[in-house]
Amino acid sequence: MVESKYEKYVVRKPAIVKADYTDEVPETDEIPLRSPVDTGPMVIFSKDFVKEANSIVEYGIVSGDMTIGDGSFVNPHKHDYEEIFLFLGTDPKNPRDLGAEIEFWVGEGENLEKIVFNTSSSIYIPPGVAHFPQTWRNVKRPVMTLVIMPTSGKRILKPVSPEGRMK
Repeated sequence: MVESKYEKYVVRKPAIVKADYTDEVPETDEIPLRSPVDTGPMVIFSKDFVKEANSIVEYGIVSGDMTIGDGSFVNPHKHDYEEIFLFLGTDPKNPRDLGAEIEFWVGEGENLEKIVFNTSSSIYIPPGVAHFPQTWRNVKRPVMTLVIMPTSGKRILKPVSPEGRMK
């Protein structure tokens, strides 16, 4: 079989995110995973796979109640690139039904808001806007979650205060 000239653009094996990035990007990918997401956050596309890439795409599957961003995996943070969170229901008869309820915190200080949803949804986080935690409740069936960082070649998180979140 002749190898495709475009094969270098195909990612056939995702990588597990194994680091919490703060103001410094770790030099190694061997930091133990501490994620409550069933699959762990899986990187399906990044500069690590396709050298010309300037985007990062992660995904995961959640099948039970949990909280992401309460300090156990990643803290509330912000960064200088945009981020798009997608939450996708897996009921083929009603894909709009998320099959869970999610509480997603956005902002900080007097601009801190809690967003609650139970339908397949997306949330756009502009550069510099704090976000997390996200709490999953009443998970009835697995939910697919994706995070797209369309303008970032590296993941660099800047911690913000968790004060006022999760009331």
